[in-house]
Amino acid sequence: MKLSTMTSFYYSNTPDKMGYARALEKTHEAGFDAIDFCMCPMQRNETELNLDDWRETLEKIVAVKEKLGLDIAQSHLPYPKIAGRRSSNTDPGCEMNEYFREMTRRSVEISGALGVKWAVVHPVEYENVADELCPEKNAAYNLKIYGPIFEQAKKLGVGLAFENMADADGRRFGSTPEDLLRIVEAFNDPMVQVCWDFGHGNRVFKNQTEQIKKIGKYLKATHVDDNLGKDDLHTVPFLGNVNWPGIMKCLREIGYEECFNYEVSLRKVPAELVDVYVKYVYETGRYLLKL
Repeated sequence: MKLSTMTSFYYSNTPDKMGYARALEKTHEAGFDAIDFCMCPMQRNETELNLDDWRETLEKIVAVKEKLGLDIAQSHLPYPKIAGRRSSNTDPGCEMNEYFREMTRRSVEISGALGVKWAVVHPVEYENVADELCPEKNAAYNLKIYGPIFEQAKKLGVGLAFENMADADGRRFGSTPEDLLRIVEAFNDPMVQVCWDFGHGNRVFKNQTEQIKKIGKYLKATHVDDNLGKDDLHTVPFLGNVNWPGIMKCLREIGYEECFNYEVSLRKVPAELVDVYVKYVYETGRYLLKL
């Protein structure tokens, strides 16, 4: 497994429009084997890649990647709002909204340019509330929404990895291995697989290792974070109650060889302390990979 982390540790949208490029440089300096290019903020129009000159900016980012020899193995595409938390289909966070679709298409093109192997996406929920947990209708809806995105991604050599979900208001579609595997089955292509978020898994299951075993060979990406089983804290392993020794044993049992990739939040950490925290996160990852 490769120790990886999202660009979000060091990303800052500054006037010089070097947020992503600088984040790549700093993450590389921290010693990680690979990087996850996180484009979640693009759904909120918060990055330099939302601007009209995004392709010129992308060329500069690709130049940094090539200069440093970076392995940008994962990315995270913009994700839609949970159906119950948006006003209508005109909500910018709705998968039916053209702005969201355009940013998703743009993110796929960016992923292709950076050589991303697996782009993580959030499953969408069937629009009829009465059938919101119906596996068949939800799988078909994901095929409808992400089908065109997948065709674009496949041409660029980028696979889609559907992430397990969790919500404080109760289980939503995409929270179980069965849900995710139905999506994989609907696409019926080896370039559509699964991403497992350990923090989400901890909120839904008492023993998520048994769920990960159900995914088995279909697991191609991970989000490493911890919590206490309720709120989605995205904190460092061992600061919550995720069973990390059990997780590492499980990953080895199923033969997982892709990125062990952090999705940890340092948003509240003062800028002067970020390097110290990143060092701590890095060493924790190295320790986990030895278990």
